[in-house]
Amino acid sequence: MGAISVQGGTPVRDQAEQTSVTTTPTQTIFSLTAGGVNLTVTFLSPVEYEDVKRQSIPLSYVFVGVKSNDGASHSVQLYCDITGEWAAGDLSQTVEWALNTVSTVKVWSTELQTQYKFGEYNDHAQWGQAVFATSNDATHRSGSDKDVRRSFVENGWLDNSHDDSYRCASCDWPTFAFAHALGEIGDTEKVVQYVVGYIREDLINLKGTAQKALWTHYFTNAAAMISFFYDDVTNSRSTADALDTRILNDAYRAEGQAYADVLSFSLRQAYGATEFGGTPSSPLLYLKEISSNGNMQTVDVMYPAIPLFYYLNVDYLKYLLEPLFYEMEGGFWPREFSIHDLGTHYPNATGHEDGIEEDMPVEESANMILMVGNIAFNPKAKLDEIKAYVTSHYEILSSWANYLHNHCLYPIDQLTTDDFIGETELNSGLALKGILAIKTFAKLASLIGDEDASSKYTEIADEFILTWISESMHADGTHLKMEYHVDNGYQLKYNAFQDKLLALEMVPETIYKLEADYYLTKEEAYGIPFVSTRDFTKSDWEMWTAAAFGHSNETLRTNLVEDLSKFLKFTPFREPFSDWYVTATSLHIGFRARPVVGGHFAILALNDTITTPDKSASVIIGYSFIQLVASNSILLLFAYVNKIMFNF
Repeated sequence: MGAISVQGGTPVRDQAEQTSVTTTPTQTIFSLTAGGVNLTVTFLSPVEYEDVKRQSIPLSYVFVGVKSNDGASHSVQLYCDITGEWAAGDLSQTVEWALNTVSTVKVWSTELQTQYKFGEYNDHAQWGQAVFATSNDATHRSGSDKDVRRSFVENGWLDNSHDDSYRCASCDWPTFAFAHALGEIGDTEKVVQYVVGYIREDLINLKGTAQKALWTHYFTNAAAMISFFYDDVTNSRSTADALDTRILNDAYRAEGQAYADVLSFSLRQAYGATEFGGTPSSPLLYLKEISSNGNMQTVDVMYPAIPLFYYLNVDYLKYLLEPLFYEMEGGFWPREFSIHDLGTHYPNATGHEDGIEEDMPVEESANMILMVGNIAFNPKAKLDEIKAYVTSHYEILSSWANYLHNHCLYPIDQLTTDDFIGETELNSGLALKGILAIKTFAKLASLIGDEDASSKYTEIADEFILTWISESMHADGTHLKMEYHVDNGYQLKYNAFQDKLLALEMVPETIYKLEADYYLTKEEAYGIPFVSTRDFTKSDWEMWTAAAFGHSNETLRTNLVEDLSKFLKFTPFREPFSDWYVTATSLHIGFRARPVVGGHFAILALNDTITTPDKSASVIIGYSFIQLVASNSILLLFAYVNKIMFNF
């Protein structure tokens, strides 16, 4: 980060040529040519979906592999650095830094000189420390970017000196570097390993009390965690490769290369918005609503991400819901419907004990019931454990079902999760969500033996769905409207995904066919606007719609997937996956890096219920090759090859 070249003049004599970039669900891999050697730079963020201990570690790997490309041997030195920008959201803030040796690893750390615990600036934590580590045979140096980088350019090594003049992150750009002398490089690749991340021991502010990060229960201190992670590389790479292969194969079987590409850019982003607290016996998973408003544990941001957790490990959804149940069952929430979030600004779980928040009464009450249903009726669920889980929350689930009975069929002036379009009146999609939640509660009641409640709410849902169809149907019978009281318009009925996933069988097949055919008439270059009143869509809802309605019209499912893949390829914006964009132009509206992209896994989540067509005779076992100009600008890399300096 910082300046990408040496300031004040540099003897760099050539630029490395990037020959390809490969993105998989867990890795981004750059291939470059630098004179007589090839370099492979791999960024790996492990997704340990079955290992809470490892998933709690807030670190990633960077690997740089070097080998000859011309049959000759070459003397190679490698340089890599980070800057004080890693520690400061506001570059005028003063940062400090230090170098430590942990076992066989050297670690640079940098942090704000004045820490603001539980504060943030521009989505950047204002407490904790950034760390950058590599093997202890590296030389090192700290100082201004131009001095440190020029030193390596001129010498091919660093002098192990330390600049202790702490200053602002943009004041002569404090830089923390490592250099490796790789010796003679031939046809056998040599790999240099780095670890990078941002560490916070005090993770969450729970009503004024600091809650520790889960990793602190497994490791005595940050140094021990870094050492473990550095040495755990074989396991991490093996797990990542296996997960990549599983996701890419499943995606390719379902909807071909386009779907594999979409999921390759979704997994890390979804998991990256979460972090573990709690204890090893009672893990808690916290989620930030990144970029939209910074709320903590937002119910209607968890809800779109359900398919990912349903597909990989639904226990993680349980860990996400637990803090919400703690708040509402503990007497900290006074309203009859579900809370919207646990705090206005992450990571402050200060709650809303006064009942004042951004109310989404039908939306969030239905979301909570449906998410519990996704946990309870997941194919991998263990019956005895699920009965106990549902029983433990049955009282509040029952209260939400009662609220929906009284309010969901005709939702008056309510916000939906799509609050950026404002309040809607008699929203058909919101009513459907409520009805599906009522039916889900009926199934939950039956699961634990409350057959009276099950019968009652089944009858309510059966009655409501008939009214819903009648009120929603357009006069010409071609499609369902967005709002009951309007004469025209449409809305993707993405919540029908839950009808399929939970096998509720509430929406008639004739409606699925009708809607699927109509949606196709609204398709534009990069997708389908999710409501008729706007020119934009939501990528998560497109994939929910593809999954729910694709069996009725395979062209719809395929086109939605391919349109989203095209958006990734051609949008001019180079920033984390936006779930909100204009379907005619591929211009994104504003959201970025949000966990809702977990919803892109909807087709895979539904595969346990509906068999999707096999798109190929053979199955890929490698990488997703999307032609995208990726930006992994977390590190500056130089290589010194036979006295020629290459900048990447």
